[in-house]
Amino acid sequence: MPERPPLQRWWVSYFVVSALAVVLALVGFMLILNLLAPLSRVILLVMFGVIVAFMLAPLVERLERPIRRRGLAIGLGAAAAIVVVIGGLALLAVPLVRETRELAEAAPRYAEMLSSDEPVKVLGFEISGEVRQRIGREIGDRASEWSEIAARTALRVAGGLVDLVFVFVLGIYLLASGPAVRRWLLELVPAERRRDASRVEGEARRVFGSYIRGQLILGLIVGTLSAIAYLVLGVPYAVFLGVLAGILELVPIVGPIIAGAAAALVALTQPFPLVLWVILAAIAIQQIENNLLVPRISGEAVGLHPLAALLAVLVGVELAGLPGAIFAVPLTGIGWSLWRARSSAA
Repeated sequence: MPERPPLQRWWVSYFVVSALAVVLALVGFMLILNLLAPLSRVILLVMFGVIVAFMLAPLVERLERPIRRRGLAIGLGAAAAIVVVIGGLALLAVPLVRETRELAEAAPRYAEMLSSDEPVKVLGFEISGEVRQRIGREIGDRASEWSEIAARTALRVAGGLVDLVFVFVLGIYLLASGPAVRRWLLELVPAERRRDASRVEGEARRVFGSYIRGQLILGLIVGTLSAIAYLVLGVPYAVFLGVLAGILELVPIVGPIIAGAAAALVALTQPFPLVLWVILAAIAIQQIENNLLVPRISGEAVGLHPLAALLAVLVGVELAGLPGAIFAVPLTGIGWSLWRARSSAA
C-alpha cells in the first residue's frame, strides 16, 4: 500500500499560529481592559471614533485627489456623512419607534399565550402546556429586569446623543491629524526598527480598516435586505428585525444566526407556514452575503479560514464579551497577516 503523504506543514502552521494569535491577542486585550477599567467608557468612545475615521478615510482620500486640500476634503466628507446619518434616522425613526412600542404592548399577550394549558403545534411538533408555562414563567421573571434596562436606556438617550457628537468630532480630528500622529509615533521607535514598525502599522491599519468598513457595509446591506424580506412576508416588527440583523452583522458568524433565530421566533407567533418562509429568507440572505457580497466587499482583508474566525469569536466572547466578539477577528487577522509577511521575508 502506498504511504499516506505527510500532513502539509502550512496547514499545521496556519491553525497553530491562528490559535496562538487568538489567545495572545485577546488575553492582552482583556488585560488592558482590566487595567483601564475605570476609563472603559472613554476607551469605548475612542474606539468608535477610530471606526468613524476608518469609515470616512476612503471618501476623504478620493475627494482629496482633485481638490488637493485635505482640510476641505475632510469637511466635505463629514458633511456627506451627516446627511447620510440624518437621512437614515429620519427614514427609520418613525417605524422603529412604532414597532418597538407595539412589541412592548404585545409582550403580555405573548406571555399569556405561553402560559396556556392547551398544547399547540409548531412545524408539526406538539408543545405541551407545561413546557409553554415554563417558558412563560421565565419570561415573566425576566420582564421586570428588561423593563428596568429599557428605562435606563431611555434615560441615557440624551447622553448617547452627546457621545455621538463626541465620537464624530474625534473621528474628524483623527482624520485631520492621523498622518502627523503616525509620523510622531514612528519617530519614537529606534531607527534600525523604524522600517519594520512602519510595515506593522501599515498592515494593521489596512486589515483593521478594511474589516471594519466591510462589516459596516455588510450590516447596512443585510439589514436592508432583511427588513424588505420581512415586510414582503408580513412578519411583525419587520423594520426592528432588519435593524437587529444589521447590528448583529458586526459579530461575525454568530451574529447572523442570532438575528435569524429572533426573526423565526417572532414568526412562530403567526400562522404556519410563515416561520418556514422566514427561515428560507434568512438562509437566502446569508447565501447572498457569503457568495456575492463578502468576496466583493471584504475580499481577503482578514485572510482567516472560517474555522479560525469562529474560534476567534468564541474566545473573544469568553474573554471580553461583545467587544471581544467584534474585535477578535481583525486582531487575529492582523497577527496572521504579519506572520505571513514575516515568513515570506525569511
